[in-house]
Amino acid sequence: MRSFLAQSIGTTRSFRNWIPSQFENIRYGPCGNEYTANDNDLINIWESIDESEELGCSRIVAVTNKDPPSLYWIHIDPKHPELEADIVHVIEEEHRRLCVKEDEESEIRILIQESDEDRQALYAGLGYQKTDLWEYHRRRPKDLPIPEYELPEGFAIRTVDVEEDFSKYREVLASVFPHCGKMTERTAKIYAEASFYNGELDLAVVAPGGAFAAFVTVRLDPISRIAELEPVGTHPDYRRLGLGKSVILEGLKRLQKHKPSAICIPGAAATEAANRLYESVGFTDKVAVYLWRKTA
Repeated sequence: MRSFLAQSIGTTRSFRNWIPSQFENIRYGPCGNEYTANDNDLINIWESIDESEELGCSRIVAVTNKDPPSLYWIHIDPKHPELEADIVHVIEEEHRRLCVKEDEESEIRILIQESDEDRQALYAGLGYQKTDLWEYHRRRPKDLPIPEYELPEGFAIRTVDVEEDFSKYREVLASVFPHCGKMTERTAKIYAEASFYNGELDLAVVAPGGAFAAFVTVRLDPISRIAELEPVGTHPDYRRLGLGKSVILEGLKRLQKHKPSAICIPGAAATEAANRLYESVGFTDKVAVYLWRKTA
């Protein structure tokens, strides 16, 4: 599935589909609940089978995944856009059956880039309505110079050891992303085993008292060579000191020797503070992503 996503990005030169590290994070992400076999039911593979071959030959043409209760992602082979309407119909039928069984509202939510006019037209024709701005997909030019930064006196940037620094690591992540409060030592260790994880690119700003004040992880997918900044944040007690900007710039400097094919933030928050931060470090190429809704 990761290879399928990498190939689709190589064909379209866009992030209409997820990048591989986003998909791998479903299994290895340290926040939230630990991945179990039941979570496999939230992911479906759509294959094309060539029956002319003696044993049959299949290849992935789409991948769908769900964030319960009703948010879906549909990743389509760019050579087969005609499949999407049929896939949506299948998702709607299955969703309705589950909602009836569990007595829940049967709303379905899909995220669509504002620049994807064909896809917007498709979903409008299927009865979906464009609603809230959800996030931005941001990209930084690879050849854009990385400016110098200066930390406040007493602060320093260093790499994170997810096992040795577990308590401080969880505390600072949870201060920005509350669901990271569920992180356990086991899920932190699993996270460090992901193929996109490079300990040299997992950074924290250390405050004078030793607490972690800000953080960034630069994930580098080994298949596509796409670098993704995720997660990024600053503890509320240490904001407006330039720490988030500084740790991002340090991460970008360390990333240079790995020669990424692209540098992006696929799910950048659409808040004023996030916009200001990401644009200050060069992620000025952005595409708005909107939530589309339908009662199935």
